[in-house]
Amino acid sequence: MLNYFIKRILLIFPTLFGISLITFFIIKLAPGDPTAFKMGDQQSGMSSDQNLAKQIVEQTREIYGLDKPVLLNFKIYTYESNWAKAVQSIDAGVEISSKAYDDILEPIKQADEVAVPFLVTQILEADLSEPALQAALEILTVKQKLAISAEMSLLNQKDYVKDWFYGGVSDNGEPLSGVGTDFEFSAVNKLGKIFTQAQYPKWLFRMLTLDFGVSIKDNRPVWEHIRDAVPVSLIFTLTSFIIAYLIAIPIGIYSATNQYTTGDKITTVILFILYSLPNFWMATMAIVFFGGGDFLDWFPVSGLHSVGYETMSWLGQKMDLLHHIILPLIIWTYGSFSALSRYMRGSMLEVIRQDYIRTARAKGLSERVVTYKHALKNSLIPIITMLANLLPLAISGSIIIESIFSIPGMGQMAFNAVLFRDYPIIMAVSTLSAILTLFGILVSDLLYALVDPRITFEGKS
Repeated sequence: MLNYFIKRILLIFPTLFGISLITFFIIKLAPGDPTAFKMGDQQSGMSSDQNLAKQIVEQTREIYGLDKPVLLNFKIYTYESNWAKAVQSIDAGVEISSKAYDDILEPIKQADEVAVPFLVTQILEADLSEPALQAALEILTVKQKLAISAEMSLLNQKDYVKDWFYGGVSDNGEPLSGVGTDFEFSAVNKLGKIFTQAQYPKWLFRMLTLDFGVSIKDNRPVWEHIRDAVPVSLIFTLTSFIIAYLIAIPIGIYSATNQYTTGDKITTVILFILYSLPNFWMATMAIVFFGGGDFLDWFPVSGLHSVGYETMSWLGQKMDLLHHIILPLIIWTYGSFSALSRYMRGSMLEVIRQDYIRTARAKGLSERVVTYKHALKNSLIPIITMLANLLPLAISGSIIIESIFSIPGMGQMAFNAVLFRDYPIIMAVSTLSAILTLFGILVSDLLYALVDPRITFEGKS
């Protein structure tokens, strides 16, 4: 068994790599630009200064790594002659807000720091038209975060670039060293940048270190969002699973040991009805009937706390939280225990027909001992399989229920992240869900051997 678990643990890493790659490209294929969502309101107020708006968008894309190629950055090896043609092709007929302008300069922007010496040479030595010179200055200013403003004359901007790159003289007459040597890259350096200066490799490295960056929507660290949302989802997920298992296992055992009786038929009908009812419809009906809709006003239907929650006593706060979670918790749970009880019934029926169960009865053991000592453990295998979903569900939450009841959990957070193209949060939730799913399956395999010693994991070579 030890060899099996070592192999399974080693398989987790290529599996995670595959999951991350597929998830990343699915997100990239989705329409929409997160920068447009983030900058929409600000750009509408900057229509009079398109150059400033452009720089802000570029800086925003750079902050979140959206200015780099998706998989590999071969733009680093673009020949300088091609870069020169690109810069020189910018003339008065190309608007800075047009797609043509972006397409011409994109190779230089994606080359990033490798293209700095080229840009400095173009700015200081090449005979560029004014639009081309402004384009080169714009790229250098945005990428290197230089203190160049639109109010500065072109001559002053060129002097600033010269002092910054080659070094100048301080106010005290002391020579200042430039940064030129910082942008000298060998072929090996450039080869490394092909893999490190692209969106997916950079994100993969951060994923391996569990550094998911900051949210595009509000610039808060992703871990802060997760820290706030996970406890909320855990309240519902863990409580729901405990209740579901406590109800489902006894019902399943009763239905299996009393097959085709009136009680079995009634529970079967009720559970199939509950299982077939969609949770969004049940949530809506619960609000209508018990949340102050058209009938009873027993439960609050929004959020987790009432107004004035902070001023309540400790007991009052717990009672207020309980009052808020009862209704969504019921909706969260009913489908789970309906399915679990059916799985338990089917598994128990299969086990109690085995030869060793007949032998136990023939030896004169009571039906209670036969059921709970000999049959129950082997009947739990399907239930353990479903238990593997507990860990990922604990952080994925329920998008529908959390949205309907305005619960600030992981489900609602992930849904909002998709709407706003908040890539860091989407990738963080996907990665954590994948890790917990693989870990849950591994734990399930271990539990299989514990409940049924006949199960082995030894493969033949």
